[in-house]
Amino acid sequence: MKFQGLNIFLRFAWLQTVLNFQFPLHPQTLTTIVASLEIIRRGIWNFFRLENEHLNNVGKYRAFKSVPLPFNYDEDDDKDD
Repeated sequence: MKFQGLNIFLRFAWLQTVLNFQFPLHPQTLTTIVASLEIIRRGIWNFFRLENEHLNNVGKYRAFKSVPLPFNYDEDDDKDD
């Protein structure tokens, strides 16, 4: 639930650029900060969306947790007698 509070805060930070609130910062500095925060917010959401999609695919047997190798590897075969 902490992430949803962060998401709301970051959305309001972006909204201030649309509504042109006045802050005691240089406009380019404020734009850079808000753009960086938006990139972080979208990255967090993309991580959760990707993880959720993967778990749904594994749960419905549309994907595998691990991919089997196309060859057999036995440690005993590597030893020279």
